[in-house]
Amino acid sequence: MKTISSWEHLRPFGINALTGEACSLMYRILCDITAEGKRVIEKCLSCELKPPENWNSGAIGSIMLVPEMLVPIAIFAFLENGYRECWVIGGAVVGIEVTDDEKTMERILKRYQDKHPRRFAYHGQHEDRNRHEMSGRVQ
Repeated sequence: MKTISSWEHLRPFGINALTGEACSLMYRILCDITAEGKRVIEKCLSCELKPPENWNSGAIGSIMLVPEMLVPIAIFAFLENGYRECWVIGGAVVGIEVTDDEKTMERILKRYQDKHPRRFAYHGQHEDRNRHEMSGRVQ
């Protein structure tokens, strides 16, 4: 199990938060992204990104993200990197690895049931997309 509860925790997933001073509103956070980080954000937003030039070496570009994007990006960071599911508990996202045992998972869910944990996992053959029943279309 791993937890993402701050922008710093997204660094291993290719999203490197740099500063909030780049935004004239002092709202968005400037982040450098690697190819992996770009893929995670694209999956989360369901669109293709063409990020402007990066600020630091090792990144392919940069993007400004609002603080409220932490949770949705964390969900896709876990699911796109092989975690079997993740839970949103309060403002944190807990990633469940394939090696995590069921009893530990049940104990944690029971302990935090008052915070109404929400579970996310890819289901079915189309991962993050459902098949439209009438047309059979996926995308």
